[in-house]
Amino acid sequence: MIRIILFFILVCSGPQFLDYNYNNNETKESVVVLSSESFLRIKGKTNVSSFECQFDMSSISEVIKINYRTLDNKIKFEDTKLVLPNVEFNCGGKAINKDFNKLLNTAEHPKITLKLKEISNLESQSQTLTATIEITISNVTRQYKTPINLAQDQDLHVNGVLPLNINDFNLEAPTKMLGMVKVSPQIEIQFSLKMLES
Repeated sequence: MIRIILFFILVCSGPQFLDYNYNNNETKESVVVLSSESFLRIKGKTNVSSFECQFDMSSISEVIKINYRTLDNKIKFEDTKLVLPNVEFNCGGKAINKDFNKLLNTAEHPKITLKLKEISNLESQSQTLTATIEITISNVTRQYKTPINLAQDQDLHVNGVLPLNINDFNLEAPTKMLGMVKVSPQIEIQFSLKMLES
């Protein structure tokens, strides 16, 4: 089982890994590794402040295997997923980490799974593509489309922001001080991934 991130998610957007002109149903495979400069974090707000939970990228030690095929100017992926253990997120302190894991129901569902389904807009001259991502949190799965930005120098660099509503996953945010401090259901997953072909 591959244990990784956003991601992984986008890892395969770059021309050094994929041939955009390849256009049939034959499945191809690519293998990449993430640079230590990569990051993924979840940002949110309460009615009195904001918070940020940073994923520990050093917990990702395995290469990322990507199975894909191109068809009709889209890249479709097969079982290309990133599994994020909830306990690897650090929100800045024991109390808020405890609240974060309570929010995600970590005791029963200890991982967030991000599955890359498709990348489209390949004909665009822009560096912005569209990724279709399936997310599972607390055993509830939802699918989203989100823009991703692609840049390439010596490494491939993919970044983006995915807004989510925790209510979509039947999550109930904890409250503090007799309910006076409340967490907004709107959060963001921010990612910046630098990767190399392995």
